[in-house]
This record gives sequence, structure tokens and C-alpha cells, in this order.
Amino acid sequence: MCDQPGRRRTFVGPSSDAVWYGMVRSKKLIAEVADRLRPVMKFAPIEDRASYSIGRMASHLRVSLRTLRFYEQGGLMAPDRDGLRRLYSRDDLERLEVIVTLRELEVSLTSIRTLMALVDADAGTPEGAVQEQADVILADLAADNRARIAELEAINERIATARTNLSGL
Repeated sequence: MCDQPGRRRTFVGPSSDAVWYGMVRSKKLIAEVADRLRPVMKFAPIEDRASYSIGRMASHLRVSLRTLRFYEQGGLMAPDRDGLRRLYSRDDLERLEVIVTLRELEVSLTSIRTLMALVDADAGTPEGAVQEQADVILADLAADNRARIAELEAINERIATARTNLSGL
């Protein structure tokens, strides 16, 4: 059973209900995260379709085809396939919007994988864990950026001193 026509997923085993609940929860969570991050990147509107080609996704996200393939190879994505063609669902679109936004903010792939693992975790993951992890990642990034800015300001001061010292030649 799946929430998209034409796509069937079958789960076997005693934990199939838990797995299904976890997947539904994961989709809702990633959709909420995407909605909250969308204003950061200002992605162009995209038509609501059952599936998107890799070219359409790359265009919408303003990334290369190679980047999308890289995310797939890195385990961040698993689009459906029709032969060799990748077919991205609306869920994939939202997941990629989150990934691309975080990468544009210079969040490391390791941190993104950690965050996505929490999103994809089963129903046992506490509700606030994703928000807490995202906050930690972004706070650390902001602190690193402030340190880089301070380093650059110190370099600019040395450049100004060098220019002043060289101005009378």
C-alpha cells in the first residue's frame, strides 16, 4: 500500500505496521522541514506531478545532474527507476529541497546524513530530535562562520597595514 497511485510497496514481517508508520511520519516530517526551509532558498514554484525527471529536478533545485546523482550515490536519495530513468516523487522533491538548502548553507554531507537518518528513523525517534539536531548543526555552523569572519577581518587589518607601509615607495 502506498499513498501514490501506481506505486506499490509491500512490507513483510511482524514490524510492517511500524515500518509503514515510520515512513509516513518521515514523509510528513520532511515535508514540514522543506516548507520551513523553502523561503531560505526561494525555489521557483514547480507543478505538482506524480513524478519528475532528473532534468526537471536539477532545474528546479538549480543544481547539476551530477549533483543529484552524487546525492543518490551517497545514500541521501533513492528515487524510483523506470529502466535507467530516475523518477523523482513529490517526497523526493521535498527531501532534495532540504538537502540542497542545507548544502547551500555549507552544512557538511556528514551532518546532512545524520539529520536524514533521524528523519528516516522508525517511530521510536523522539519528535523533537530532528529539530534539536538541526539546531545544533546550524548553531555550530554559525559559530564557525563567526570565527571565519574574525579571521578575515584580522587579515584585512594586516592588508591595510601593508598597503599603508608600501604607499610611500
